[in-house]
This record gives sequence, structure tokens and C-alpha cells, in this order.
Amino acid sequence: MAVFPDGTSEGRVGSDRLTRAILDVSQRFLGAEEPGQVRFTVDGAELGNRRRMRDREVVPDTVELLFEPCLPPPRLVIVGAGHIAVPLCALGAVLDYEVTVIDDRARFATRERFPAAHALLVDDFSRAIESLEITPWTYLVLVTRGHEHDEATLQRVAGSSARYIGMIGSKRRVLVVFDRLKRAGVDETLLSKVYAPIGLDLGGRAPTEIALAIMAEIVNVRRRGGAKSLARFIHSEVGLADSGADVADEA
Repeated sequence: MAVFPDGTSEGRVGSDRLTRAILDVSQRFLGAEEPGQVRFTVDGAELGNRRRMRDREVVPDTVELLFEPCLPPPRLVIVGAGHIAVPLCALGAVLDYEVTVIDDRARFATRERFPAAHALLVDDFSRAIESLEITPWTYLVLVTRGHEHDEATLQRVAGSSARYIGMIGSKRRVLVVFDRLKRAGVDETLLSKVYAPIGLDLGGRAPTEIALAIMAEIVNVRRRGGAKSLARFIHSEVGLADSGADVADEA
């Protein structure tokens, strides 16, 4: 039986009551990252997702069903093709993310530098990002060479449905960008969802180490982990964690 995000379905399982119960429960799994098992009586009453019987004990008139979400591949969009983007693209590809790299410099966004990229876009950053479909399975990483590019790009994606938006930079650089965007009218609650400074607090300094911290943070967000990010959510002001490992600016 297949259930779609708009509530429609194909096929059925058992009685009308059981089929309706499956449709209701399936909404919990649509958009989820993990499958799950749920037990029902044959007339559609949910018994929960844990076995309530001893090994080999048979409970009559029950069924146990597997709900498995069929999701599009996660998409990693790297805005900026500098020295951190190279290992980040490789790590993303290893973890089965569909990687897109954007830069306005043709000599940087090349297949030689990014052999694992699914797509390379050479264009103005703002135009390139607007050409993409951003969904809840999109993970955006801003690692451009200057805060003016970060600012222009972030202004366009802050209100998007992206699962993750992260921006590289020292605390000073992040504060400058966020302050300018707030004065430009970007809602503070949208900025509060941006991970900046980007990455988990691994203490890395080299480009590959920083890329690892960024990719680890993306996995942490995707899998709902509890690891410590360099960023903190922003409320009345931009409130960032005090950390001795501010991420270096991209060049």
C-alpha cells in the first residue's frame, strides 16, 4: 500500500477500518527519515509500536505493519567554491548527498576540483540560488569569499524550506551580516534558524577539519542528534555561543 503526501493512496490492507487507520498513522511517517513498525487489531485499533507479548506468544487478530518513507536523496548545496568547499563536496558525496556547487568564478567551479559534484553552477550567487528548487531535503552551506555574497544569498534563502542553512565566518563577520540583514527587514526569527558560525565544535582549523565539522553538523541536524554546534539560536539579538574556535573566513 502506498500513501502520498496529499493524503491519497494506492492499494489497501485488510478491512476498510484497518485501511483508514493505516492512512491516519502514515501521516506520522511522511517526511520522516526513519521507518517504523506499528501494530493494529484487524478492525483498525492501534496497539502501538512495541510488541506487547512474550517471545513466541501469539496474539490473535492483530497485524504488525512496517511504515517506510520513500524520500528524495538529501541535497547539499555549497555556495562558494573555495578551499573548504572541495573537501566538503567530497564528504557530502561519500555520505550519499546529491551535491551542487555554486560560484561566480568559472576557474573555481570546475569538474577537476569537484569530481564528485552532481552539478556545478557558474553564475551570480543570487541568480544561481534562485534557479534552484529548495525543499525540506535541502542543506545549504554558505562558504563564499566575502560577507557581501553571504548577505545577498542569505537574504534569499532565510525564509526557504531548507532543512539546514549554515554560514561560515568568524563571530565578527556573522554579526555584521546579521545586523545588515535585520536592518534590511529580514525577520529575526528566520535568522535564528541559521547555523553561524557554522559547524560542530570540533576545534578544527584546517580546511578539511572545518569541512568535517560542517558535514557533522548537517548529519546532526538531519538525524536529530545532540552534538554541540558552534552556533546558538538568535532571539532579541544575535546570540552566538562563546567559543575559542571561531571558524576562519573562506578565501
